Amino acid sequence: MRNTFINHKMRRQFLLTAIICCFSFSCNLLNVDNPANKAVGDDLFKNKETAETAVLGIYSLIAGTSNIFMAAITSYSAIYADEAFYTGQTIPIQEFNNSAISTINTVIEGNFWNNSYRFAYQINTCLEKLSNSKGISEATKNQLSGECKLLRAFIYFQMLQLFGKVPLITVTDYRVNENMPRTETDAIRKSILTDLLSAKELLSEAYPTNEKVRANKYAAAALLARFYLHQQQWQAAEKEATEIINTGRYQLTAPDDVFLANSAEAIFQIQPVLVGYNTMEGNTFIPTDAARPAFALTTYLTSAFEANDKRWKSWVASKVINGITYYYPFKYKRKADFILNSKPLEYNMIFRLAEILLIRAESRVHLNALPGAIADLDAIRLRAGLPLVQTTNPGISAAELYEKIERERRIELFMECGHRWLDLRRTGKASETLQAIKSDWKATRELWPIPQAQRTLNPALTQNDGY
Repeated sequence: MRNTFINHKMRRQFLLTAIICCFSFSCNLLNVDNPANKAVGDDLFKNKETAETAVLGIYSLIAGTSNIFMAAITSYSAIYADEAFYTGQTIPIQEFNNSAISTINTVIEGNFWNNSYRFAYQINTCLEKLSNSKGISEATKNQLSGECKLLRAFIYFQMLQLFGKVPLITVTDYRVNENMPRTETDAIRKSILTDLLSAKELLSEAYPTNEKVRANKYAAAALLARFYLHQQQWQAAEKEATEIINTGRYQLTAPDDVFLANSAEAIFQIQPVLVGYNTMEGNTFIPTDAARPAFALTTYLTSAFEANDKRWKSWVASKVINGITYYYPFKYKRKADFILNSKPLEYNMIFRLAEILLIRAESRVHLNALPGAIADLDAIRLRAGLPLVQTTNPGISAAELYEKIERERRIELFMECGHRWLDLRRTGKASETLQAIKSDWKATRELWPIPQAQRTLNPALTQNDGY
């Protein structure tokens, strides 16, 4: 099969390009609504092919930038926390390294804030047009609307963890959006949950194509499980995780195979679209022949691996520069090759089975279902070639088991989608952990600053404490 984005028929290539251009010029973050583009937008949703291509355009835009889904969230949250350090001199990135981000930081504004609202605007546009379309079947409307709602929920879930209160933009009307203040966190959580429950209902169990790069029902269930975990709703998190696991659709693979395109473990991936690229993470983390890694792993992370852990051999690489050994993430093993029309061999991972098993394990500890929690944890440890808890400590206490699961999450999900930083925040351990290793750490830095440029454009935006 031809891949979803790059190798479509030529006609669809041109259509997708036109849609991306239309999106790019028809919105300026939160507050631009250009009536001249309304007719064009309506035309895109008159039949299945063009409507589907419009939604694929959202995936393509996400895949073409470093943002809250991938790359930026992985690298910058890692150096903000305790997983990695930046070896370069670029000031905005150094601010993450020092956990002292300024309100004019260009990474915060561009990669996280602006990109997120640009995606949200495009998602809102598609949802509105799909709702009003008369030329598309209900089945197509449901699938495309479900995909859009999942993507919107993911954006606001991430924004909530990073910034706290943010404007909750769910319509395209500039009169509603242009001076919107930050929305209370409870209202954002309610919107996320509403979108996810709706997405899960609307999406089919089967993927729309033979790849895992468009959302299905279980992608929505995966984010629901993650959401419930963050809300400490253990029963609900366990239920969503179990539903995914019990399908039998997903299996743990050998460590070297986890991040391959459409791996058996993947629930939802983002397919690279830049010509000659595999993943942005691979291109960012793997150094060129003469260079040191831009993002090197800290001793706080490397020392947390147990002896003989297969993940160390598969997911960590090293390079010696001037007598210094730098360890760097090697989950993604391919840099850009810049070969025209080459098919990516790796896709950016958003949800995978190992995370779901760990969500269920943690939830089961809180539900006092320790045998099930041990079994889920041991599934991960078996793949890593480590001693099983059921064998070495079958009578383990709930407190000890929770610590083991927490440690396993740290290793299994390191340098992946911001998991470590978000875990430190959700467990209340961010300040406790970072004040011991970052001399200038302040508790107010658990939330990132609202970009000053956006506050200038919209005076209703307040700033987080400490900035």
